[in-house]
Amino acid sequence: MLQDLEQKLWSIAGGIPFASEYFLQASPVRKLKKENLFPKEFETYFLELGSGWGEVAIAMALERPKTGFVLMEKKFDRIRHTIRAIERNRLENVKILCVNFNWFLEDVFEENVFSEILLNFPDPWPKRRHHKKRTMNEKFLHSLEALLPEEGKFSFATDYGPYARKAIRLFRDSSAFRPEQFELRLERSEIPVSHFERKKREEGRRIYYIDQILIKK
Repeated sequence: MLQDLEQKLWSIAGGIPFASEYFLQASPVRKLKKENLFPKEFETYFLELGSGWGEVAIAMALERPKTGFVLMEKKFDRIRHTIRAIERNRLENVKILCVNFNWFLEDVFEENVFSEILLNFPDPWPKRRHHKKRTMNEKFLHSLEALLPEEGKFSFATDYGPYARKAIRLFRDSSAFRPEQFELRLERSEIPVSHFERKKREEGRRIYYIDQILIKK
């Protein structure tokens, strides 16, 4: 049963919703290496999980032309919006995977591919019976360990305080990560503000930022 489910998920993940040169394709038999991501090599590689409308990665790609940005997003309307922005800005350093990153993240990419990974505002699943659906868990930290090199950085943002505290506890219990500077920040300037984040700020919500560095493989 589990094998059938995994095959079904891979059949979905391996598809491309419409023709575009900006898509990458996941495969259960071949992990994506750096040379599979872009026609040319970049100095560093950045992964955004759940990229939404793409505004964060697009802004960063414009500022950092020597970094290759890979976006994982499953909603077609958001992907179309992102592709239009890529074309409008004539970017050569942004690619998209139309895959739910919660399925089998470390099975998609070769180890140590990305120097930075960003996860902005995943669903907090506030009800206790739904906590098992949260992205932030021990298995996810193992995936980060696989994808990041030594001193690689993971950045996380949420507007739900209990989720932020849970994330801090997970990292405290892990011997593989240390805070970049502080365990928790309430402001950050190095990553652009997304539409969702701006909306939350306008509602008066407090935003929690967590940045962790991989120290042990």
